[in-house]
Amino acid sequence: MKRLVLFFLCLPWIVPFYGQELTEFDQLVKELQLDANVTDLSEVGDIRLDEPRLAYANLTGITYLPKTKNNIQKATLEVYDGAGHYFRKQILIHGQGGYTLRHPKINASFTFCEDDSDNTKIRFGNWVSQDGFHLKAFYTDFSRGIGEICYKMFAKIVEDRLPYWERGGYMNSSRARCFPDGFPCILYLNGQFFGIYAWQLKKSHKNMNMEKYAPTHIHLDGNLSDNNIFRGFISWSQFEVRNPQNLETALGQPYDNNHPSELKAGEVKSAILRLSSYYGELQALESMGASPDEIRARFEECFDLESLLDYVVFFYFTANGDGSLKNWQWFTYDGMKWMVTPYDLDQCLGLGIYGQVRGSNLPVENLTTGPFYWLNLYYQDEIRERWQQLRQSGVLSGTTLVPIAEDWCDRVGSYFYELERQRWPQSPCYCEPICNPNWQPYDQWDNYFAMPDYSIDTTYQAGDIVKLQGRLWQATGTTCGVEPFIRNAQPDSIQRLAAWIPDRIAFLDKEFGYHEETGIKQHAPNHHDDEIIAIYTLSGVRVETPSKGVYIVRYRNGSTRKVNFSR
Repeated sequence: MKRLVLFFLCLPWIVPFYGQELTEFDQLVKELQLDANVTDLSEVGDIRLDEPRLAYANLTGITYLPKTKNNIQKATLEVYDGAGHYFRKQILIHGQGGYTLRHPKINASFTFCEDDSDNTKIRFGNWVSQDGFHLKAFYTDFSRGIGEICYKMFAKIVEDRLPYWERGGYMNSSRARCFPDGFPCILYLNGQFFGIYAWQLKKSHKNMNMEKYAPTHIHLDGNLSDNNIFRGFISWSQFEVRNPQNLETALGQPYDNNHPSELKAGEVKSAILRLSSYYGELQALESMGASPDEIRARFEECFDLESLLDYVVFFYFTANGDGSLKNWQWFTYDGMKWMVTPYDLDQCLGLGIYGQVRGSNLPVENLTTGPFYWLNLYYQDEIRERWQQLRQSGVLSGTTLVPIAEDWCDRVGSYFYELERQRWPQSPCYCEPICNPNWQPYDQWDNYFAMPDYSIDTTYQAGDIVKLQGRLWQATGTTCGVEPFIRNAQPDSIQRLAAWIPDRIAFLDKEFGYHEETGIKQHAPNHHDDEIIAIYTLSGVRVETPSKGVYIVRYRNGSTRKVNFSR
């Protein structure tokens, strides 16, 4: 009798358990056997894992992803890394980004929040350890990871440089990158497929290798434009000081990154004022008749030349549509010399903000914001030389960069790309454009920047071409007051991207005068009658037989010139 009573007492729990349908996430775990021989790290505070090839995550405890930065919700996140590890953690999650929050599929930012808010940190691969991450949606991008692809490309470009902080005089070893990285993650919400996301590093002081309270370790983020900071006037509300983190406002209140305002007088404010004054100082040197060498010498005391050269070469290569006013990181380790790295690369490699695809022959629009104004005036040779150096080393080549994009897509796989297409069918990269009568797309990019913007008050005749939403449109008949399109979209694919990258490199080879065979005769045609008497490395060491790279060549007539050798 006792056994029978116990059976019926347990029955209400048994029936729902066996009658409950598996969620899509449960089915995924079962089909991929993600829980077989898995190590559960849910109770571990300091987790260290290799970078997942493809992670699988499920969010529960919320009914939707928060759509604003201020809507912070508590949720549970469970993750399989696909390599035998699992964890389940409490998190605080909110919307992340600017323009992208308008999309139906949005970015999110989360922080682990167990009983002790600092008790969970995770280090993936060679990343720094962090207590929170971003989940990037990339709604307009077919790969759902265009930014991560670009960060991995940028890492290739700067791998021959010293770490940023060492160039800034801060000699402290770190895994910091000073720009993000990410891996693909399949995200489920309450067990139902939600989309392909990129799990990405945050803009933390750790990833900048900065001391949290050091007054010379300054990291600026936001709308850092000529009008807001670089030309003598500072609009404190348009950008945030992310580091250091113990700041006060001019009114004596704690500094709030989400509502930035003018800083209290002190070392950090003085460094930012000094940055803003550099333009006027260099302009004054010019007006007083300073030589180019004198101007360059002062410029290189104010800005890290290597970081600017790498940024501008990468900017031109990727045709970055949103990296010249904001979405770049400016930082210093001594309060004097500033450097820059890219951020938010969702409008690169031909992809526009609205999902349209721009040609690989999109003209180079000179980057002249902030210190790039002076770089454009006084360092054209160095820009060309950096391009040529990266071409000769093989970094800037289709064989190096195309596999990065292909690898990302292979990691996600066709099965999840098809689920993504079904879940988000209106994503611009899946759709054809819909034009209004008397209009059609015009996908020739040679004269893009020379074309006029569309005006609702202008009468257009057949053949007229205008710019609107990052794309060219051609009138096919007389029209006035009717915008060219109902929907600006364009189907995209890895095949397009794999062709775009080498085509863009070939296009810029002409811009920067690079040829596969380089050497003295090509790079110094004006000196063909002069005898070379010595060759030096850039650090001044004389060599007899130069290998690949940039060297200083001295001629018998006393002149010198930097030359790229290819051997």
